[in-house]
Amino acid sequence: MGVFNEISWKEFQLLEYIKRLPLNEQTAQYNSYLAELSRQRYFYSQWIANQNKGPRRTTPTPPVEEGFLLQEDLFDLLQETGDKILITT
Repeated sequence: MGVFNEISWKEFQLLEYIKRLPLNEQTAQYNSYLAELSRQRYFYSQWIANQNKGPRRTTPTPPVEEGFLLQEDLFDLLQETGDKILITT
């Protein structure tokens, strides 16, 4: 029985160690099996969610025309005369 390969009630009843049990015990065993399967699936999903996803990708910096001041929308910030604002150090 794999952790994530749920078997049907009919298949479960045919298991060698189950088919010898009375029906009420078979039912209890199957309910226990389903509960454990559910628990394992939950813990596996939590484990996956907490795995290191690797380094975060940074948003690529758009190309900037060096030396000129840009607005947030990456358009040139212009002076009243229409000239670009040159940044000097």
